[in-house]
Amino acid sequence: MPAQVVSDPGNVLAQNAMAAAVFGDLAAQPPGRRNLLLRRFTDPASRALFPPEDHEALARARAAGLRAAHAARPGDRRAAELLAELFSPGEEFAVCWQRHEVALQRSGRKRVLRPVAGELEPECEVLAAGGQDQLQLVHTAAAGSEAASRLELLRVVGAGAWGASGRPAGLPAVTRRLRRVRAHCP
Repeated sequence: MPAQVVSDPGNVLAQNAMAAAVFGDLAAQPPGRRNLLLRRFTDPASRALFPPEDHEALARARAAGLRAAHAARPGDRRAAELLAELFSPGEEFAVCWQRHEVALQRSGRKRVLRPVAGELEPECEVLAAGGQDQLQLVHTAAAGSEAASRLELLRVVGAGAWGASGRPAGLPAVTRRLRRVRAHCP
C-alpha cells in the first residue's frame, strides 16, 4: 500500500515505491520541493493528480493542517518560511488561510487520477504519535475492490513509468512497461 512519512508542515520525509507510483517520486525532487502544500498550491502537475471538483476541499484541508502545525509550534522557522512562500494575497492558499480553520485530518477517502490505472479511491489513514511532528499516511483499499485492483496495476507497472513530477516519462517508457506487465499476465 502507498505510505509516506510527512512532517506536520507537509514535508515528505520518506515514501515507499507505491506512494511514488501513486503521487509521484518526491525523492527525485530537491529537498525544498518535497512539501505537499507547495506541490498542491504551486505545481499544476500535482494538482492534476486530483479531480477538479476535489480541489477546494483538499486546499482547505491542507491549509487547516498547516494552521494546526503552526499553532502547535508558533516559533517554528520551517512553518513560517513555508507560509511566506505560499502566501500571496488573493491566491488560493491565502483565501483558505484566511478562513482560520484549524484541523488535523486523521482519515478519509482520496480520489487520485493516474494515466495507466485511471481514478483511484483509496482510504487514507493518518497515524501520529502524541507530541510528535511526524505523521504516517497510509492509503489502503479493501481486498477485491476496484481500488485494490488499480493499486495492484500500479504496483506492477511501478513508479518507473512516471517522471519525478508525476507526469508520464514518455509514451515509449510507459508502453515498454505495459508490454512487460502484459507478458506476465494470464
